[in-house]
Amino acid sequence: MVSIDHVTHKILTYIPYVLVLIDMRYEGVKCGKDGSVDNHMEMGKKLLAAGQLADALSHFHAAVDGDPKNYLAYYRRATVFLAMGKSKSALPDLSRVIELKPDFTSARLQRGNLLLKQGKLDEAESDFKKVVGTGIHLV
Repeated sequence: MVSIDHVTHKILTYIPYVLVLIDMRYEGVKCGKDGSVDNHMEMGKKLLAAGQLADALSHFHAAVDGDPKNYLAYYRRATVFLAMGKSKSALPDLSRVIELKPDFTSARLQRGNLLLKQGKLDEAESDFKKVVGTGIHLV
């Protein structure tokens, strides 16, 4: 018999990938004068989709460095960190995304999940309440 903890863990490991696939429908934020940030974002997305996490991470680092106000660069870098099992590195990026774009529900949900795993229940509850307040159904 499969335990609920095992099933929950399996589902949570796929969330970063699902969120990236959902976010791929966005064109990204146009920024930078020479388009290098856009190039890094595009390469990072392709490498992430191909499972080349370390290379994707390098491109998202470069995108963040090139445009520190690009919330999608932070979000995608956090997604790579999560896929690599580096949740402590993902948390500051998710917080920065929320700071730059407070209505970005996916980032808030991800941050809430991380805070919950770290036992920071009050902070996680706050994020979850804001997600539920947006009218998105979490089924």
